[in-house]
Amino acid sequence: MRIALVTTSYPLREGQAAGHFVAAEARRLSVSHEVVVIAPGVHSEELLGSPRELRIAGGGAFGPPGVLARLQQRPLRAAGVLRFALAARRSLVREGPFDRVIAHWLLPCAWPIASDLGGALEAVAHGSDVRFLAGLPRLVRRHITAVWLRSGLTIRCVSPELVEELLACTSEALRPQLRVEPAELELPCRPERAGARRQLGIAPAEKLIVLVARLVPEKRVAAALSAVAHLPAVTVVVVGGGPLQQELCARFSAVRFTGDLPRPLALAWIAAADVVVSASLREGSPTALREARLLGVPVVACAAGDLPQRALEDRGVWLV
Repeated sequence: MRIALVTTSYPLREGQAAGHFVAAEARRLSVSHEVVVIAPGVHSEELLGSPRELRIAGGGAFGPPGVLARLQQRPLRAAGVLRFALAARRSLVREGPFDRVIAHWLLPCAWPIASDLGGALEAVAHGSDVRFLAGLPRLVRRHITAVWLRSGLTIRCVSPELVEELLACTSEALRPQLRVEPAELELPCRPERAGARRQLGIAPAEKLIVLVARLVPEKRVAAALSAVAHLPAVTVVVVGGGPLQQELCARFSAVRFTGDLPRPLALAWIAAADVVVSASLREGSPTALREARLLGVPVVACAAGDLPQRALEDRGVWLV
């Protein structure tokens, strides 16, 4: 089977955190199928291998801390999104036909890039793309919904909550085409607590709280830091970068901000933690919290996305 995977987030190098769950799916599928990944790159190029990658220059619009944050920083980057969408669609047509096309992110991957090209089309809705769709004018949303209904697009939502958000901004008629399926999670390494603490210079008895997030308003990192600031004798580390980093550093001078890290190093910080904290109120199936639980680290978070269900099944997930 020939499969195309179209995404706006895919690791540019080994160990990069951005889009690692998309890469995990691509690697799994490439074991038994011919997979072509179409994704943004620093410049346009073809990378041979399994899966084969077609990189398309995105004009600086793609990459951490996410497309929306990068467009807010520099609105002219929208031209790069348009160029990527046009080139990605041309690549799909040129490389096709495909038996199956998978679009990671509804916009612009499921629409307009992969729309109406024939073959089985499925999309993965992660959260921020649903909220972006909800903010579009009603006529545009109605048009997109009509295209998806006509094509029989299958949509994987990473949480039940996201299903309802998507239906609220499209149409109830889409419900039969939606299913709940968390994004794939692949750990390249499983650092253990003692080794991770040695690596990072954290004393064995030191109390360590870790936050892993893009530093954008919707992640509510300031709210989390304001809460943990009341705890005595703790070390607090924030893993991740974004437009709020300078402001947060100035406001919370006792907190260590690492910026964006390679994924193995980010996993080491999670493994070294006594608890991983999140104050985000809008999530699908939050990757960092899932990683923490796989590494045996407790999680304290707000009831968002699929966390209420996970808390029923896992005593290490504490909701506040």
